[in-house]
Formats: sequence, structure tokens, C-alpha cells
Amino acid sequence: MAGTPNPYYDPDWEQKYRKRAAISEKWRVVCAQIAAREGFGAPRHLAALARHEGVKAREDAARRGRFETVADYAAWRFAALPPAREGVAVLPDFAAFPSIEAVDAAFWRVLHQEAENPLVHAMSLPVRQPAGLAAFAPLRDVLSSWRRFAPDELSRYPADTGAEPVDCLVSFHQLGGVFHICIAHRWGRLSPRSRDQFRNIATLLARQTMEVLHPGVGLIFTQDRHVAPQHREVLRQANAAAQRFRFYRHLLPRRDLREQFCQVAMGWDGARFIDPDFEAALYEALPEALRAAAERAAASGLQLPPGTGA
Repeated sequence: MAGTPNPYYDPDWEQKYRKRAAISEKWRVVCAQIAAREGFGAPRHLAALARHEGVKAREDAARRGRFETVADYAAWRFAALPPAREGVAVLPDFAAFPSIEAVDAAFWRVLHQEAENPLVHAMSLPVRQPAGLAAFAPLRDVLSSWRRFAPDELSRYPADTGAEPVDCLVSFHQLGGVFHICIAHRWGRLSPRSRDQFRNIATLLARQTMEVLHPGVGLIFTQDRHVAPQHREVLRQANAAAQRFRFYRHLLPRRDLREQFCQVAMGWDGARFIDPDFEAALYEALPEALRAAAERAAASGLQLPPGTGA
């Protein structure tokens, strides 16, 4: 394909890409392990995320070396766009792109435009900061990461929620002294016991973070030790820490079900969250950071598992 030569072209791109992809995957696993062990947003987790972002960038740079021209790269990049709802898509002139960076910028603009086009995505929320919500803005302050919650992690609570692992996209934003955590998944992905699944995931994330903030607080999270009088001071620390968490649910759109973003109000009984209310605050729009997190996952080939019901 004719066009501007790709300054990153490298005949040995594949060998470099495979090596860097392996390193990137290693750091992805490390991030997940540290998050599970020390809490999402813990200092070592943030450092591992930064390292993963760096090696991921080098992986992407190596893949750019595959293409001899900018136009070739553009054709490959735009082929990753989701299919048009009505089977009609308008593509740019690939040969007209002056640089690789211009291709990337155009690609992300198209994704944002499609997300905001009600004729193309009738079930999607508009992308803007919801009125009255300060969390998840600006985009650069929001950290997003895949989490796989194993059945044994989620069965440590009174309500058993099944034998299958649960994959969610977790976004974290610390605003002042408050931890804002959004759990994104498809409609029906947490069925059939979605209330129990959600509160168990929220409890797990909160406990992991509390144990980083207050070493030793994990003592009261087993065998209902939070009711023992001798643990009163530790319980006080846990109860105070629980008030610093705000949880949100992002339900991704389906063809027949509208996208939803809401704050989830829950009580705290001293050891776990209880009674989730998914209608505490339904927002009319979705923050840009949360849309970007889902788009990055889709563009890199990651897909949230499909839901099977409401």
C-alpha cells in the first residue's frame, strides 16, 4: 500500500514483539497477584502497574515495526474497530495519514464518536462527567486493571456464589481520603446471585486495601472475630476504613439492554458489606476514564465475558 514510509519499520519486529509480549504478560500476572495479596491501589500494586504500562508500550512499539508504511499500519489499526451496527462504515484515506501518531489519534477519535452516536450505539450512555460526581476524573488519575476473582476468594463469605471464576474490569480513583472503585461487567455476568457476587467482590477489594492501611486488621475478618470484645480497637479501625470506600457498577450495553452506571450504596457490618442498593444513584452519563478503560481492553483484544441474562 502506497503512502508515507513508517519510521518504526523493523524487519526483525516479530522476534522483538514476541519477547516484549512475554515480558508484558509476566507483568500483567504480577499486577494481578500483588492486587490480590496487597490490595488494588497499594503502593507496590501502583508501581507494578506503572512497570506493566511501560513494557506494554514497548510491546506496542515493536508491533508498529511490522508495517513498511503508515498506510499499512492504518489499515491494520482500523480493522480492529467493532463492526458498524448497520453494516455501513466510513473509513479514512489510509494513504493520507502523515504519521503513526496521527493514525492512533484518529483511531481513538472514531471510537469516542461511535460511543456517543445514539444511532450507532442506542444502548450506550453519553460520555461526559455526570453531574455531581467528582470521581473518575481527570482520566490520567484513574487506574484500571483486569481482575479474575476465583471461587475460593468469593466463597469466604456467608453466601456462596458459585464455582466459576468471575472476570471484571476494576477502576480505582483515590480522591482525597476516599477510595472510589468501579466494577465493570456485562449484564448477567454475575447471575444468578448478582447482589451477593457484587458485595463479595467489593468486600474482598476493601479488605485487601484495609490490610495495607492497617496491618493486623485482617484478624477480625475470619470466624466472625469482629464480634469479640478483645478486638474492639481493631474493629474500630476497620469500621472507620470502610467509610472511605465508594463503589460503583458499570454494566456494559447489550443490543437489548441499555448501558448503566450507578453508585452502589451498602452497609458495613464490621467485617463485610451488606445489602447493596443498585439504585442509590443512577447516572445519566459515563465518565471518559471508564469508557476509555473499556475501549483499551477491546482494542487490545481483551473482551469481557458475555452475559446471559439480566
